[in-house]
Amino acid sequence: MNNYPINITGTLEEEKLQKGVFIFIYRASKMPPHIGVIVNGLLYDITSIGPNIDLPFKDFYKTALKRKTEVLFVELTSPKNNKDLNELITQKVKVHQKVSLDKSCLIPVKEFINDAYDLDVSNTNFVFELLPVLYDNKMVKGVSEINLSKKIEANIFEMNKYTKQDVANCVAALNRKEKISC
Repeated sequence: MNNYPINITGTLEEEKLQKGVFIFIYRASKMPPHIGVIVNGLLYDITSIGPNIDLPFKDFYKTALKRKTEVLFVELTSPKNNKDLNELITQKVKVHQKVSLDKSCLIPVKEFINDAYDLDVSNTNFVFELLPVLYDNKMVKGVSEINLSKKIEANIFEMNKYTKQDVANCVAALNRKEKISC
């Protein structure tokens, strides 16, 4: 399986995530990982259970540390427009609500980038396709991580490339788990 190399440029400073825009890649070494957005210290994403809107980053961070979950944080440049970014990502998450077989967690992230940065990323279907577009447009300020140090060599983390079938299998597994717990 091919890998996508991600250059880790710094260490995570919790207070740094209180301002600015970040894409987080949760369970970064799994196939597929989970993707969402942090804007000014608040987390936004869609899951198989439903949306997370205005979740304090500190809660997410503490849980990830406690569970030793591997997470990448891709810091983006500030958009040139003056849109309310928290309101914009809230709208995108509310529209999509939940991950499903035809709706991945990447969709509200792509729509947010499209509207906040006036950048068409509609042809990207995976995070390893999105990141090169962001780099090419000089939108990535840096990448930091938690719980991945053992999987990084020479400041490079090798992300597993995944397929639409991997995403579908994951959604199906989450749906089975959800039905069992009901």
